[in-house]
Amino acid sequence: MTYVSLDHRRVQTAVIGDKYSGDPVILPMDHHELDRWRKLHPDYTYWCGIQLGGCGGELSDRRYTDKVCHFAHHPNAVCHRTANGESSADHLFIKRGMERLLARQGLRGKVSTRDLGSGPGDAVDVFVPAVRRRVRFQLGALDYLAWRRAADEFAEDAAGADWVFAQDGPLTHELQYRQGYSLRVRLSTHGGERRVHIGVSAQGHPLQWTPLEECTLTPTGLLTPPLETVRLSQARHRAASFPVQGGLVFAPVPGSEVAEETPFDLGERHLIAAYVKPVDSPVVRALVSLPSDAGAPLAGHVYRVPDGARVLVADEDTAWVVTAERYIRLNAHEAQRTGLWSPSPAPTADCGRTALRPGGRIDLTTAASADDSSGSTAKAGTAADSEAQTGFAKRQTENRERRDRARDLISQLRPLEGALGEAVRKQVTRAINGAELWLAAVTNPRGDASNEGGRHVRQLELALRAARRDLKLDEHSTYSGTSAQAAQRKG
Repeated sequence: MTYVSLDHRRVQTAVIGDKYSGDPVILPMDHHELDRWRKLHPDYTYWCGIQLGGCGGELSDRRYTDKVCHFAHHPNAVCHRTANGESSADHLFIKRGMERLLARQGLRGKVSTRDLGSGPGDAVDVFVPAVRRRVRFQLGALDYLAWRRAADEFAEDAAGADWVFAQDGPLTHELQYRQGYSLRVRLSTHGGERRVHIGVSAQGHPLQWTPLEECTLTPTGLLTPPLETVRLSQARHRAASFPVQGGLVFAPVPGSEVAEETPFDLGERHLIAAYVKPVDSPVVRALVSLPSDAGAPLAGHVYRVPDGARVLVADEDTAWVVTAERYIRLNAHEAQRTGLWSPSPAPTADCGRTALRPGGRIDLTTAASADDSSGSTAKAGTAADSEAQTGFAKRQTENRERRDRARDLISQLRPLEGALGEAVRKQVTRAINGAELWLAAVTNPRGDASNEGGRHVRQLELALRAARRDLKLDEHSTYSGTSAQAAQRKG
């Protein structure tokens, strides 16, 4: 079989029957294929159809052995049709394919082509009242505002709409961001037919194509076998968000209650009300979303989000949420500088007064009692101060040992991360990240952050045990020995 290059100057598509027909055909380009086509369809007549943007005149099929076979107008015909190439009847092939799909499923619906300004092949619309669903095959160019207007129109009589694009571009990326995937359409030539394929594009998945006849139209939309897998893995789509430049600080609102329902599907995360202060901005009260694997922040403290904070915004709503993936509790000095916290004032002691008897004489009994009381208080205070100093020194030693132990465990775990299974690797990463945040926060030995060291050390120890079990290493392997065994296992 001889193949020749495509000649776009010739008319390659037509409709069968009459000029108003919507039954498309593409003429086989090879002369051997055209001979077989003529034998199969000897009674076909071909027209430069109105639905192709043509003149409505009759066409004849031209057979060539030295160039592409094509349709031709009769002599002296005047036609201003602009789209003559292989894809110029794709909208009619898609229309016919969707009509067959609805008939096969026993659904009643309307399938129509749309001229959006550049020709009758700009789009194909499908509406199925029984499932209140629309499908738009967008073949021509479309910007965001035009897409938004059409989407709003579809929402008036449909519970949902699927957009299927012929070209990849900003709108396919927009839909992929909103719903986790986007749909594409392409057509391939087989004889006198253009076969329709539906593609699914999703982050983390290759673009997968399915013949239209293997798809189904359901109340949830146009469904392909690959799309079922993508929808399961993309259970939640991301809301629109904007980065917060320069980080922020926040302080939880004491005793506040957060609404159970929000416009956002945040998953298993902490959602708290807090006073939020971005860099160079005033303080606002807002909802803050934080990772569930980190301890919930406590009221009475101030926390810093150094980077990665974003503002989630609900579409067509005034609701918004600040989301962060990591945060650090500030010490007393830093918290006070933010203006979101100040130390509680020390309780004032009652001033002792010397009692006076009538006539201005001093009540020596009362005065003596006051002296005795102050003496006892002074002795008790001295003992308490001594005990506090002893406890403070002990805490310093314990905290120093915990920090050293945490750093040692981190140094043992770091070389193992790359060789671990997914579940254990996540456990190790969480333990390391939590411990490093704690180490960064322990700037004040008297601060509450120092008291969390024991918990982080235990998490690191548990992570190291799990890593050794996962890699089948000796329980008492040294740091260097553990690294070598892990490298040998990974290799």
